[in-house]
Amino acid sequence: MIDIPTKNDVVIIGAGPVGLMTANLLGLYGLKVLLIERNNQPYNLPRAITLDDEGCRTLQAVGLSDVYLPDALPSRGSRYYGENGEPFAEVGPGPIEFGFPRRTQIFQPEFEKILLDGLSRFDNVKIGYGFELISFKQDINKVDLTILGPNKRPFTVIASYLIGSDGARSTVRKILGIKMVGDSYPEDWLIIDTINDPDTEPVSKFFCSSKQPYVSIPAPNGGRRYEFRALKQETSTDLLHIPNIQARLKPIRDIAPDDIIRVAIYTFEAKIADAWQANRAFLLGDAAHVTPPFAGQGMNAGLRDAHNLSWKLFLVCKGKSSPSILQSYETERRGPCWAMIQLAVAMGDIVMPQDHSDITFRTSLVKWMDRFPAAREFITHMKFKPPPRYTDGIFVNLDNQEFTGSLVGQMLPQIPVKYLNGTHVKLDEILGHGFTLIVQDESILEFLQQIKHQLWPELSCKIVAIGERLTATADNVIRLQSKLDPTVKQLRSHRDQVILIRPDRYVAASFDQYNYKQVITKFSSLLS
Repeated sequence: MIDIPTKNDVVIIGAGPVGLMTANLLGLYGLKVLLIERNNQPYNLPRAITLDDEGCRTLQAVGLSDVYLPDALPSRGSRYYGENGEPFAEVGPGPIEFGFPRRTQIFQPEFEKILLDGLSRFDNVKIGYGFELISFKQDINKVDLTILGPNKRPFTVIASYLIGSDGARSTVRKILGIKMVGDSYPEDWLIIDTINDPDTEPVSKFFCSSKQPYVSIPAPNGGRRYEFRALKQETSTDLLHIPNIQARLKPIRDIAPDDIIRVAIYTFEAKIADAWQANRAFLLGDAAHVTPPFAGQGMNAGLRDAHNLSWKLFLVCKGKSSPSILQSYETERRGPCWAMIQLAVAMGDIVMPQDHSDITFRTSLVKWMDRFPAAREFITHMKFKPPPRYTDGIFVNLDNQEFTGSLVGQMLPQIPVKYLNGTHVKLDEILGHGFTLIVQDESILEFLQQIKHQLWPELSCKIVAIGERLTATADNVIRLQSKLDPTVKQLRSHRDQVILIRPDRYVAASFDQYNYKQVITKFSSLLS
């Protein structure tokens, strides 16, 4: 049994990928963290299978992308097959905007092991398996938790803040009395994870039949996942019977029982919690929202939750900001999360046509795309995915930017860069896990140097210059050159300004010599 610390900055309930990622982020910030999981060991079967580019970037933020991603499987997109079995649409891999492919296929147990091993870097983070949350109560200063240990004896720990990343049946959410609202799909789905699959094409395939729709998703290590909508007359016993599974897969592949590594029955849901925060307690991941799998965003949405909340908890726990900034967690994340859920629902309507009228609509839509190349590009370049952008929260003048190309409120592209000596480096490795000020011209840098003592000293902002005509100087400024890439154009829209980058890679503010005092005042008020 591990030595459980009695007092903690943050206690996290649930050691799935979201809880593990949150613990890694908070560990980097030096917070005292306790992560507990009621299961006696890590879950050893795959559930999530897709890591998107934002999820990869969060993995990069905790220093583990180079450890895990070389063993993952970059996706080359998706293909949709119609009622006749012929392809009617294809989504390409899309452009790389944030440093990684739009989709990377993962094996969740391996992914979680990397996150778990990453916690060994931190003396300030403790993790306990076989510990179960029984109850908790909050007051103005802390959260008191009653936990049942492996020896079945209850004990109490104290935390400044509590995070519930304990899944769709969250104990934390139930104790708080928070309801989930939304819809459930009326049909069950059979999930089959396989190995030694003859289909090695790294493309997700959606067979959009009204009679028997199914999805075929690539997995690392020569694996593949199949998702079948159950027929109305099929029982759970029927669905899980190995001979029946072999018969169902027969038109696709012959499969031996040893090549089936997981079988499960799911009821897909599109739901969101009424509230994501209750005083000092927060809900993350499936505890706050559940989505159908068709957009591959379930786990990824939770990883975005983790990155959004972690730096805010750090500022508050270290006395650098008022607890009021924690309210921005739900303010910022709720809308984009619901948009992703609605995207998954819409994709489900394409994958699962209910009747002839649905099929007719889909056929008409495909023909319409053939007439308009821009519309087809909207699909093939994955532009249908809501961009990483917030419409409210810890941002300055979000609705009142001077030009339409402003990045304020958006995720900063991870443009390819190199040091002035020609050595290539990833931009996020330079940004680190704090705040950064970015300039793109020596004259703007000179102005920034004159006022930097006024720029939120409690944040210890790093200064990074990115430009083509920079000169090396010993002034604690990191100077970089950008490589030729379409994403550079987005950054160049701020070439005459300084931009403030949050730890989660979102652009918080932009300013120049004319409005910097106003921006300093406004951002300081957001932190206070």
